[in-house]
Amino acid sequence: MEKRDILTRIIIKGMIKKGYHDLKMMHRNTVDAGEKNRKLLFRILEVNKNSEYGRRYHFDEIKTIEDFRRMVPVSEFSDYEEYIVRMVDGGEENLLTSLPLVGYAQSSGSVGKRKFVPLTQPEVDIYTRYTVTRMLALADRYSRKYRGRGLKAARGMFTCPAFNDILPDGTICSNIADVAARQLGFIYPYILSDPLKNRLTDQEIETKYIISRFALEDRDIIYMFSVFFREISSIFDFLEKNWPVIVKDIEEGSISELAKATPEAMDRLKSVLKPNPERAAELRTEFEKGFDSTLIQRLWPNMSVICGIGTSTFTPFSKKVRRYADGVPFDYSIYGASEGLFAAVDELDTAAQLMLVDSCYYEFIPQNEDGGSEDRMLEIDELEEGREYEIVITNQSGLYRYRCGDVIKVVGHLNDCPYIQFSYRKGQLLNICGEKTTEEHMAAVVKEIGKASGCTVTDWAVVSRLEEHPYYYELLLENKEGKDLSGYADNAHEILKAVNPRYDYFYNMDAVGKIQIRNLECGTQKAWADMKVKNGTPESTVKPVRILDTAEKKQFFQARIIEE
Repeated sequence: MEKRDILTRIIIKGMIKKGYHDLKMMHRNTVDAGEKNRKLLFRILEVNKNSEYGRRYHFDEIKTIEDFRRMVPVSEFSDYEEYIVRMVDGGEENLLTSLPLVGYAQSSGSVGKRKFVPLTQPEVDIYTRYTVTRMLALADRYSRKYRGRGLKAARGMFTCPAFNDILPDGTICSNIADVAARQLGFIYPYILSDPLKNRLTDQEIETKYIISRFALEDRDIIYMFSVFFREISSIFDFLEKNWPVIVKDIEEGSISELAKATPEAMDRLKSVLKPNPERAAELRTEFEKGFDSTLIQRLWPNMSVICGIGTSTFTPFSKKVRRYADGVPFDYSIYGASEGLFAAVDELDTAAQLMLVDSCYYEFIPQNEDGGSEDRMLEIDELEEGREYEIVITNQSGLYRYRCGDVIKVVGHLNDCPYIQFSYRKGQLLNICGEKTTEEHMAAVVKEIGKASGCTVTDWAVVSRLEEHPYYYELLLENKEGKDLSGYADNAHEILKAVNPRYDYFYNMDAVGKIQIRNLECGTQKAWADMKVKNGTPESTVKPVRILDTAEKKQFFQARIIEE
């Protein structure tokens, strides 16, 4: 056994053991969850009482939750921009937090100029604790339960591209996954199929090429890990078009033009790429059988888990990956944002996520017919199953009583701690007459239109038409077959009435018009994502556009409407 394989075995076994410990901690925190979460808040206030923000709001005088709510205002990102400009441009410290910064996350919610979210080491440690090691422990537990054996200690693939966005002072500026991953760079060659100590960035090479190239050559791959299932889906789109070239490169130990590699990247790769005709022949045989539901296990017989955010907006991508992945459990991973990690699943193949008591201090605004009021805030142990709440966080990187804009639904409890699912993002609710149409409502319409039309609806977006009364929604659909779906507007109308009775009520009052359907060029969502990445947005933070709520989105998508 080679030295690299020996170290892989040792490290992966250690990560599985740590994952079990982290899961135990996650579950232990559900007992007296409210008290533990409050203790976290007071530790955060103590650590940051001498920061500029802490002095401004008298953290040292806060002794109770009532003091905290009375003395510290609820905030949004704009409340921190002046501080962050001083931090990014001037290198000032001890402004929002007294802890040193290890990087900035670029928020995926930004429009126009980039939005920098500060990251401290405790924040990054939480991300590391509840991602890869948790996934490995869940996969090991699943394998022991259903296969009668533990997880093989072998390498996996990380399908997110690496970025090289460094501020002038040397601070990393990327997504939180990349910031956390860079700290594990020294063990990359032992936990990933990529044998390089520092991953090649998308400025140096076509990252889909190099990720899939190394993963295909390693027959013993046991996991796929990504931030979103979209990146995993994208890898298989790439393979379906380009597998003959990649297999030929594996066979010859060469690097084709498909890689778009810089000379420097070529030099780094030459020392690790060798001809592998035996594996190439095996891959060629399997690819020639087709991209069916057995593909992943034919390519990687030991594949044990596929991990990424694959619910809500990302459900179409997880469903697409499932078409290749019979018999492989999915880990629907984590729920959070650049501003913090809020919840994680504790069982494979389930969408319910357990809130992380040790990550942030949480407050919740109950949602009702009027949205919700900051005047009534609840804590983590006061939530009711079946109710929806907007999350307000105080994190460990300098955001206090911060409205993330996310609304979650409580779907269960473990002791005093809720299991949740993401419902929708504030500002992304369709509400032209007060009927509160959610993304979930519209996704149900899209699903049924696909069934009724007998075609594959690959993506969708919605625009509110306010030119004349009654206002109405225009549903823009992409479908693989290129079929005209505009004639299914009556179907869409009936489905939307069924899933959202308030829509039916307001329609009968002539307050909202009947939903209309128009056809989008297939690949529009992908073209949007490609454009955002080209303009400097990290690929792993580009989310599918569901609501055309900015001039940029409207111009881009409406230019790709197919005129009937």
